[in-house]
Amino acid sequence: MQRKIWAMIPLFFATGCAPVAVSDSALCSGLERPVADHAAALAEDGGPHSLRTGARLIRMIDAGCGRTQ
Repeated sequence: MQRKIWAMIPLFFATGCAPVAVSDSALCSGLERPVADHAAALAEDGGPHSLRTGARLIRMIDAGCGRTQ
């Protein structure tokens, strides 16, 4: 019995770390509101560095999700 348990341990690691398929469209749809909120917050009170990095992040998300401004 103990050998069976030890034999199963690597399988648990393998299945626990398996990649999960995520729909690109679902991911992009879920990011729309947070990206818009982040852009508004950066415009309202962001400093120069956060404005640059935030704008870059938003451009990357827009490009990856096929959106244009």
